[in-house]
Amino acid sequence: MTMKTETSSDSLLPNTLTRRGFVKRGGVLFVSFAIPAGFSAQTAEGKASLETNQLDPTLLASWLEIRSDNTIVARTGRTETGTGMSGYYTQAIAEEMSVRPETISLIMGDTDKTPDGGYSAGFLSGMTNVRKVAAYTYQALLKLAAGQLDVPVVDLTVVDGVVSGGGKSIRYGKLVEGQHLDLKIPVTGEFAKAAPGNWVGVVGLGGLTVTGDPPMRPLNQCKVMGTSFPVPGIPDKVTGKTQWSCDVTLPGMLHARMIRPATPGPTLISVGAVDKKQFPTAEIVKKGNLVAVVSPNEWEAINASRAVAAGTTWTEWAGLPGSENVTKTLRVYKWDAPSESRGKAAEVTAAMAKAAKTISASYEQPYVRHAPIGPFVAVADVRSDGSVTVWTHSAQSQGLRARIAYMLGTTPEHVVVRWLDHSGQYGRTTFGGDGAESDAVILSQLTGKPVRVQWTLQEDMMWSSVSPGWVSDVQAGFDVNGRVIALHSSFYSPHMMDPRPIGALLAGMPCSASKPGGWVATEWPYDKIQNRLEDAYGMADLGADATSSGLRGNIMRTPGQRQQNFALEGLMNEAAAAANTDPIQFRLDHTTDERLINILKATAKAAGWESRSSPHLQARKTGSTRVNGRGVCVMLRENAYWVGIAEITVVPDTGVVQVSRFTIGGEPGKIINPRQFGLCMKSGVVMGLSEALREEVTFDKSKVTSTNWDRYKILTMEEMPEIKVVPLSRDDKDFGGGSEGANAVCPPAVTAAFFDATGVQARRIPLAPAYVTTLLKG
Repeated sequence: MTMKTETSSDSLLPNTLTRRGFVKRGGVLFVSFAIPAGFSAQTAEGKASLETNQLDPTLLASWLEIRSDNTIVARTGRTETGTGMSGYYTQAIAEEMSVRPETISLIMGDTDKTPDGGYSAGFLSGMTNVRKVAAYTYQALLKLAAGQLDVPVVDLTVVDGVVSGGGKSIRYGKLVEGQHLDLKIPVTGEFAKAAPGNWVGVVGLGGLTVTGDPPMRPLNQCKVMGTSFPVPGIPDKVTGKTQWSCDVTLPGMLHARMIRPATPGPTLISVGAVDKKQFPTAEIVKKGNLVAVVSPNEWEAINASRAVAAGTTWTEWAGLPGSENVTKTLRVYKWDAPSESRGKAAEVTAAMAKAAKTISASYEQPYVRHAPIGPFVAVADVRSDGSVTVWTHSAQSQGLRARIAYMLGTTPEHVVVRWLDHSGQYGRTTFGGDGAESDAVILSQLTGKPVRVQWTLQEDMMWSSVSPGWVSDVQAGFDVNGRVIALHSSFYSPHMMDPRPIGALLAGMPCSASKPGGWVATEWPYDKIQNRLEDAYGMADLGADATSSGLRGNIMRTPGQRQQNFALEGLMNEAAAAANTDPIQFRLDHTTDERLINILKATAKAAGWESRSSPHLQARKTGSTRVNGRGVCVMLRENAYWVGIAEITVVPDTGVVQVSRFTIGGEPGKIINPRQFGLCMKSGVVMGLSEALREEVTFDKSKVTSTNWDRYKILTMEEMPEIKVVPLSRDDKDFGGGSEGANAVCPPAVTAAFFDATGVQARRIPLAPAYVTTLLKG
């Protein structure tokens, strides 16, 4: 059984796109699945779509095409970022249309070939779109079949795309041949467009939403969703057939390598020269502080750029506090009112005053980054007629389209974004940044030729956006029984939503700036703690006065909640210890949520959890032999419940912390694809443990210093623990987020296990040896 994704051509509209068969009569839209003989292929709407480079989302064939061989082509503006959405989107369509998933191909991400746009991270909303379209289509097909077979709709059955009734049958492909369906897809929303000063600088990032309430299969009757169909594209990756974004070549294309300053803030003084005898085809291209060397030969561009960089001079700049001073910087900053508050301050203050006991703690994390293994790459073709085409692996095609258009001073209709596979991003491009696309577009505009830009590892680790460091102060009040009756948290962080294109910043071109600020991201799991107040504060980027805006903060997988949940769950673990209560029982004592209780108990059972308080009776903070510990964390996110249980070893004298086993439980409502859900859980654990134990962006007063894998450390394969997954599926709770969340339960579980092993609270990550030994000597 093989599934596939549809290969996209470079034409604005593929020749087989059946929307060319529609006509409008009296304000009613008739949509044809096939092109009837002699029917005009160029209607008014067809021309309009060529002018706007955007499919009409109200037209069925913009979403779905049934071919004569009974296969289906579906279109979505979302892209495959490793979650497996390309597998379960086909499952959702197959479920509603009673076909097999392997008969469905997907076209993803291309702004001129897909109808809805939207966040790739918002895979559930994208799935709901295609599921509803499939459901609308199924009802229209039944009505069409009833007429052709002369059988009432209620007497028809459909199996594998074959409609049967009254002793007769007909395949979908034959059914729609030469026919028109009176079907218009109802949608609401808007496409992405620049909005300087608003939130992230772009509105409409959520894309369009298919509305209405077509009959859909009840979740407890699903035959396809809930089964482990393979994710399409994997066979092609294994066999080398996949076309990656780095594989794009165009006639006359130039290869470019960027020449960056050593620090993010200086101004260009002079550019080094190209030795034409050594590099005869290389040319220098510059605009403002953006400098590059281009050549038809990639190796010549690489070598010439190194020579030019050696002779290029910049002004001095030192506008950073140093990574060791991030917490101090946040502490001395003059904060105004919180960007967002959730809860009632008066009630929390009153409850704290009546508390039998209070505890306070502060938690922190340094800067971390997305750190993809593969370098970012983009190809752009800016033509003299004003049209722009960008080939990319961005997870937000419409958002990128809006940013490129704003940068060039044109409208999104002039920009086409084409999506291809590439390395992971982990939220980095969710808002339409942050990669090589702006570099490529600017250079193509200046040279008049297609340009391919590939970043180096060092360049990526110095110039890409980062997940900023933060500090959180948490206070809890207890009753006489050791139960939490009030909680107040204050979260402080630099800007976390600044994905402005680096190329545009350096070139001095328009950037749609976002508004600095923070937000409360937690979803509260403990309904028995009713007196709570959560404040979130935000400030500008560190080094914001730099020509590149310094350390541009950006979201990363499970944004905001990942950080804030570390503080919340850290406090709950400390509160359990203060109450001399088992950490899992302590959580059960503070919730009535059946779903949380069930997944917590199931995960504890799978982990072989022994009920006792922390720290362990044999905990110690000295010695050259290993000491063991275990810890737990929970989180509720997007209608999904997560539990993480870490088992670790610590060698106190060396500070080496190693996770020996991690058990993760997830209950996201209905699990669409169990195997892929398990893989998302495991990959999330890998990412979360790496953040808990290794990852930290380091910088001095002028530049980022962690620019390779020796300095920006990630967990290696050798260090991976045994990972045990505990998935729970429910048919009565709709769908929940099945990917984000898995990484966020890891750091609090690991630090809780550290306390269990050593009796010392670790309120900062990563638990690197140098920090651990200092902490234990405390």
